[in-house]
Amino acid sequence: MGLINYNYYNVVLWRKNSEHRCYPNDILNFEPDGEDYDYLLFLKFDQQQSYSIPNIDTLIASLELVYEADETNFVVLTPKKKAPLYTAREDEFVYSFSCQFQYFKKLVSSFGKTRVFSGNLLFEVLEQISKDNSRSKRILIRQIPFEVSRNVSVTNYSIVIPHRGDNQYLRNVLSFLTQAEEAKVYVGIDQGLTDELVKLTKDYAHVSFYSFMPNPVGPYVVRNRLIDLSDGELIFFQDSDDIPCSDRFERISDYIKESDCQLCGSHELSVDYYERTVRAIRFPIDVTAALNDGPWHALLHPASAITRRAFYDCGKLSEERTFGNDTKFLLNSFFILKSVKNIDEFLYIRKRHPGALTTSPDTSIGSEIRRNLAYSWNNDFECIRNGILKLENSSLQPEGSKLTFEVKKM
Repeated sequence: MGLINYNYYNVVLWRKNSEHRCYPNDILNFEPDGEDYDYLLFLKFDQQQSYSIPNIDTLIASLELVYEADETNFVVLTPKKKAPLYTAREDEFVYSFSCQFQYFKKLVSSFGKTRVFSGNLLFEVLEQISKDNSRSKRILIRQIPFEVSRNVSVTNYSIVIPHRGDNQYLRNVLSFLTQAEEAKVYVGIDQGLTDELVKLTKDYAHVSFYSFMPNPVGPYVVRNRLIDLSDGELIFFQDSDDIPCSDRFERISDYIKESDCQLCGSHELSVDYYERTVRAIRFPIDVTAALNDGPWHALLHPASAITRRAFYDCGKLSEERTFGNDTKFLLNSFFILKSVKNIDEFLYIRKRHPGALTTSPDTSIGSEIRRNLAYSWNNDFECIRNGILKLENSSLQPEGSKLTFEVKKM
């Protein structure tokens, strides 16, 4: 028996370095009979999208190379597509993944069969991993077909994380950063200190924690101050409620060097807690070229990295409000930086959940205040581009915070 219909879940089990394949119909009740399977592959594609059926042998060979590097890798899979030219594009819903067979059995041991197959199994699995990733600290996302990337290393980089909200999110993201051994991680706490937060600082003694008081001062104030306190030549942004892929830092660092760009982002995997879905969001590769056509949403700020010099050349992040200033920073950077790009890879997992600034009624995407800001920024962007307004006289100029606050190392 082989694979049947890619609109449904297809399961493949196999042993390391073996041509033998098993295609169980009922994976949750499947018990190996005399076989010790090592890996599992789930394949299912979005019914609304066109795709090419992958060669299973080739795909498994590529996956085995990934597992040779680290058997704890959890690999999300989606078909490869051309990136958009100008603005972010919501693409296919994502269902496919591969991991160790026994690890999968452990992950779904608490799932009901109806829950697993009635919705998006990948969503359920990623949610479980984000709650407890003691087994799999490495998540990779690959576009089929894919080649195993060469090993690269990155040194002298800093990761800055503003945090306000559920402390479990912060604990989760820090657990995914344990593999970033060369990085210096800086966390800014923008809320009251609790016993839970104090314990967290002790559990992650290698991370530099700072408290901001009185709070909230907003994520842009926090990012600016953390970058001032850091010393990495390359600065990675990271939101505390999202997950970085395990190869994010190496791949972007290497891409910045190879392409000689100063600000670089990536595609995102959107994990939607409202709809309980997982979706591919792709961004244009050449952000500078996209913005040359207009003020498009061409880069996701928390998924990006910037050289230290470029960050200060842009005048840092504006601090006058707690939301939206990443868009302002990008539009401003167009007139200052030579090259802004996105790597054509998925390296960032973004959670869309209640309580975030982008989903809260007053500050959500599409809210009145965001529409008004976008109108002002976009209008000035076009005026500057057409030579009828100077950047320094526009609404895109960074503004400092009017708050009086204190920053203390925890």
